[in-house]
Amino acid sequence: MNGPNDPDTIGPYRVIRRLGAGGMGEVFLAHDPRLDRPVAIKRIRGGGDPARRARFLREARLTAALRHPAIVQVFDLVSEGGDDHIVMEHVAGPTLRERLREEGPLRPAQALPIAIAIADGLACAHRHGVVHRDLKSENVLLAPGGQPRIADFGIARRPSSPGENDTLTDADAVLGTYRVMSPEQARGEPTDARSDLFAFGVLLYEMLTGQSPFLADNGLATLQRVLHHRPPPASEVDPGIPAELSELIDHLLEKQPLLRPRDAEEVAQRLRALAPGLDDGEATWLPGTTPGPVPGPRKRMGTKALRPALWTVALLLGLALAVFLALRLRPAPPSLYVAVLAPRLQGPAGEGGDFLAFAVRGALQGGLTAFEGVFPKGTGEVDAVPSVGGQPEVVARAVAADEVLEPTLACQGGSCKVAVSRLRGADGAAVWSGSVEIPRAEPLTAARALAILLRQAYPDRRLRSGVPALRATAADYSEYLAILQASGEKRGAGGEELLARLAEVRRRSPEFVEAYRLAATLEINDFKSRSRDPAGIDRALRLLAQARGLAPGDPDVRFSNAYAELLAGRLDQGEAALAAFETAAPGDVRVLDLRSMLAERRGRPAEALAASRAAVERQPSWPRLYEHAKLARRLGETAEARRSLNLLLSRFPGNPWGRQLLAVVELTNGDPARAAALYEKMAAESPEPGLLVNLGLARMLLGDYPAAAAALEKAVKAEPKNELYLLNLAQARWLEGRKAEGEALCRRVLAISARSAISAISDPAGREWQRLTVRAQALAQLGAREDAVAAAQDALALAPRSGQAAFEAALVYTLVGDRTAALVNARRAVRLGFDAPAWFRLPWFEPLRADPGFRRLTSAR
Repeated sequence: MNGPNDPDTIGPYRVIRRLGAGGMGEVFLAHDPRLDRPVAIKRIRGGGDPARRARFLREARLTAALRHPAIVQVFDLVSEGGDDHIVMEHVAGPTLRERLREEGPLRPAQALPIAIAIADGLACAHRHGVVHRDLKSENVLLAPGGQPRIADFGIARRPSSPGENDTLTDADAVLGTYRVMSPEQARGEPTDARSDLFAFGVLLYEMLTGQSPFLADNGLATLQRVLHHRPPPASEVDPGIPAELSELIDHLLEKQPLLRPRDAEEVAQRLRALAPGLDDGEATWLPGTTPGPVPGPRKRMGTKALRPALWTVALLLGLALAVFLALRLRPAPPSLYVAVLAPRLQGPAGEGGDFLAFAVRGALQGGLTAFEGVFPKGTGEVDAVPSVGGQPEVVARAVAADEVLEPTLACQGGSCKVAVSRLRGADGAAVWSGSVEIPRAEPLTAARALAILLRQAYPDRRLRSGVPALRATAADYSEYLAILQASGEKRGAGGEELLARLAEVRRRSPEFVEAYRLAATLEINDFKSRSRDPAGIDRALRLLAQARGLAPGDPDVRFSNAYAELLAGRLDQGEAALAAFETAAPGDVRVLDLRSMLAERRGRPAEALAASRAAVERQPSWPRLYEHAKLARRLGETAEARRSLNLLLSRFPGNPWGRQLLAVVELTNGDPARAAALYEKMAAESPEPGLLVNLGLARMLLGDYPAAAAALEKAVKAEPKNELYLLNLAQARWLEGRKAEGEALCRRVLAISARSAISAISDPAGREWQRLTVRAQALAQLGAREDAVAAAQDALALAPRSGQAAFEAALVYTLVGDRTAALVNARRAVRLGFDAPAWFRLPWFEPLRADPGFRRLTSAR
């Protein structure tokens, strides 16, 4: 029956009764006389805002275009009486929220078909550019056969159930429901499909545990939990929830959007992969099938009808199922990053002791990669950290390791005892220790023994599927280790010889995955550091394809494949390989590293920086902080580069790479006094010419020209044919007032630059544009105006996006007296990231001081 104020008709539809009401309008059950079918009509109350109404109509039309069995179909739009009405299919069943209230949480076998269908529906909508923004159990309707239908898709966000007033609205936008809101949505930031994935994680958590992971006593407290609280894994709330399903929910509930699954299609695939192991014998439907009638209670067979043999079979099956469930349904432990220290030798190890220690460490590294969720840190980043007084927690802090493996090696006669201690990274406390005897001259036997020992050390960790055991002869494994050790010592030299030796290893042991991976790594490193020959990348990719065939579950192989494609600039292939890597290793932080690399090469700097920042938040090791700082500096984000380097040095005091990069940041874009202090300390420890030059430049910026010249003279004495060093010394002499010496040095610069390319300390390959700007500055100092301008213009043509090139061009134009061109290039330099007021305060820029715009460039920011 209609209420006294309810309409009898809406457009051509006859209203039967009101189904419900909310803050934005009412929902009616109606009859469509033209097609003779029931429909649901949602009336959206008019707000008198034309922009809001236009947006609503646009979203409604987008949603009406969606065709998917898990999405409520929109049939029509009707405007009547100042209100808009959405006409959609009528789903006779309850909402998922109502079912959970009546029956409690669902068993995994019940929940999975519903979850797969919803994920498929989300994937369909996201492909069409439609984001729900308020996915919750109240907006999932259950048809009589049990199939879910997502309602209110991207159109209207109705308030939650009575007593739960957790819907946030204002005059301009409906932002969502507090308890399912993603952190970025709660902060008022732009949302995309990954916000729906967060809400889907909340939905799964509620379906399986009966608890809402973030719901609190009031809206503000709920928002705070969304932003900061990490709920306990679903498998801790209910041990009957499979570990893989609990891991997926944790992945969906990551605070950073970039840390969540790639898209809803990936989520649906991961859910489908779990389906076969969750069949509890109940008749159910799966997405993509037509449900049959719901069966009645099944009749149970009397015990007398069972023959003794069947009882035996049933008992055995029950025991097997119990064992399977005990192993399968254990809660999944979190990701674990482990630093493996170089083995300590107890007593003399005898001849070949260093090689044996290398083999032991390599076996431990390789053994760790076999466990799901365990990520060994690279030996290079670990060895760069001096362990103060043998404190493993110092290393753990620098490389952001959760744990440290500390092996010791004691040899006597033909065997050695390897003791391994598993230590907490936070305080170095022992978690586990064990030992194994290994033959001194049999590295392959040692590797297999250590792999067994590691299984005792990590009993809670499952082995990765698709990662085979070592498949090599003892001789080939020893040869592989020798090649691996030589490749680290030679640092790229002798690569062809090593590749030839590896080819022989592969010929004799064709299923030895590590031999393919090492050969591919050597090819990639050669391409990166020296050759730039695409044929090398092609060879690497062929090797990696063979490795994938042998070890489809090996995440290192897939990482190398994606990295090689991106390094070679094959971005489409790299993106596809990255997607495969992310699917194979969803918790691997290197996924974010590669996303950052891809985004930068796609010309999306903000996305690149966001992915790199997310990687640093998850794994703040010193190499990752260093690379993030380099990226931030390249993109002109000086403050972020400085923050990353300061954090690096707080975790790893004295790190030479971090100190040098921070000094460069302060020299070019920050505080010259701090730069001078850093360079003075580094030059005192190691008086390298490059450090002395930068020390001289810092002192020049501080106005101490004699001290600047003294440091630069030492650099020139060490490298008398380096025209960049000569130019810097000439400028210091000029500023001292020793013009004749400055002119003589400039003539030396021109004589050298006419014969050779610059050996720029920051670019070992040489930068043609900088050779030109050095030449242009020397010409300008000597009064050769036309030649100086021509060289500066050529430099700008070669480096149109370089802030430093623009700054040096501004200096040239100032020296030749062209104020307009100088101002244009000075502004351009700042716009391109050369935001360095101290450099614009050098005396040469005095003619530009009267310009208000230039004065702003020289003010501290």
